[in-house]
Amino acid sequence: MKNITIILSAIILLGWAAMPARADTTNDTEFVRRLVEVFKDCQKIKPGMTRAELVQLQMFDEDRGPLQARDDHSFKQHMTFQYRSCSLIEIDVDFAASDSKDERPTDIITGISMPCIDARPRR
Repeated sequence: MKNITIILSAIILLGWAAMPARADTTNDTEFVRRLVEVFKDCQKIKPGMTRAELVQLQMFDEDRGPLQARDDHSFKQHMTFQYRSCSLIEIDVDFAASDSKDERPTDIITGISMPCIDARPRR
């Protein structure tokens, strides 16, 4: 978790350092504030949480992709979730192996990726 905080701080500081001297600081400040808010929301997901707790946060939706049916609830150990306020922001979530063939609210989160932006064209 310390690594995530250090990386996020570095990103924000580099963003401020790279801003032109004549930038509209009102818009830039709001943009940075919003980015920090998104990253804080992503940090609310922690290993040991359950799938049900992730759903209760009401901040992320499963990215099932174009080839997976919406009603397919088979267990997947690795899933991508999209931030509800901006579907371009995604995180990957790993779940503990399960003997069940279906997703369960009690599935345990074992790992979370850094948030990333996926701006690839959608079909």
